[in-house]
Amino acid sequence: MNSSEPDERRTAIIHAVWQVIAESGMGAVSIRNVATAAGASVGRIQYWFPSKDELLRASLEAMLSSASQLHGVATRGADDREALWQLIGHPIPRAESARVGVSVFHQYVAAGFHHPVLARMLARAKDGEESEAARLLGRIAPGLDDPRAAARSLMATADGLSMRVLIGGLSAEEAEQTLRAEVDRVAP
Repeated sequence: MNSSEPDERRTAIIHAVWQVIAESGMGAVSIRNVATAAGASVGRIQYWFPSKDELLRASLEAMLSSASQLHGVATRGADDREALWQLIGHPIPRAESARVGVSVFHQYVAAGFHHPVLARMLARAKDGEESEAARLLGRIAPGLDDPRAAARSLMATADGLSMRVLIGGLSAEEAEQTLRAEVDRVAP
């Protein structure tokens, strides 16, 4: 067996979780439904993930890790303003594939209301994002009274705009223009 094969199998299962969520919603995630989506046996899924909770935890962890890696790639060599934009603007779905991913992410957020482990993971990720945005804002606008509060406000604005795009109330371009104007207002 190839040493990367276990990672590939695990990744395929995680992708199947996202597929089930995207196609049928978070409530449809079960070991059986994920096995069907992955083209694997129930036993194979249970070998890697003994419970639905473990499937959800591991798949959210993979999503957050992937977002962090994508941010690192997108900001390599970027100035602070561009790094800030990449950090806070990422929730706005600009392409159909991004729309699906953002929708899946929002379903994890909703599931966090009843799943404390997911809620803690999401809170840690948002706290880290907020800290980094505050650090960048402090460098971009050194006279800013409270960079952390400004970062929180920009992130909340981006999250709200993202939801508007998902439900069809705004285009991605309109949401992006609105967020860019807000960034320019906060950090001229």
